[in-house]
Amino acid sequence: SEGRLIQSDHAGDSTGQTTGEISLTLAAAEQCCPLVLPASDETLDHIRNFLGVEDFAETVIGDIKFSNPHLAEIIPLDTVTVEGANALAQCIQQMEQDNELGKFCAVLEVDQPDTFSKALTIAMDIDDYESVPENMEEYGRQVLQRIGADDEVLDTIDGFMDFAGFGAVSMEEDGVRRTGFGLVRRLSAPFPPQQETGMQML
Repeated sequence: SEGRLIQSDHAGDSTGQTTGEISLTLAAAEQCCPLVLPASDETLDHIRNFLGVEDFAETVIGDIKFSNPHLAEIIPLDTVTVEGANALAQCIQQMEQDNELGKFCAVLEVDQPDTFSKALTIAMDIDDYESVPENMEEYGRQVLQRIGADDEVLDTIDGFMDFAGFGAVSMEEDGVRRTGFGLVRRLSAPFPPQQETGMQML
């Protein structure tokens, strides 16, 4: 076996920081090599040539690691593919740049996808979700702004309206869910209500 490290062209940036989001080990016949994702098509072609395969389906994937340890706990890995892992790594990289990784973890906790592809779908549709402030009053104001109220209107009704109460009711109507990564809601269709005792709002 002539296993050697093949770094992707995304393995580092100009500051010297590692930007790999997912690392895994590929094996085929007697060859074995690590792969850091996301990787370019050129790098993936090089990996296939090195392993002597035409398709990654001919390889065995092992030792999958995420740069963020939380993801390894909530993303199922039994159906992972190299192409899927690369797509997810690209999504995670973008979410880190946009400070949306916490939102992704929150959605995964709510949806609990049972396959890797479902987790990837969530990542690709991350704009369909929104992190929600813990403060009920702040959320109440956000809902009013969402339906057209500007700062002047909010200032006018301040003192006459229970923003916190309105926020609590709106959270329930919007299907807001509490997770270990904060509050989150789905924009296209509200999350179904929890079976227990609602959101157990503070």
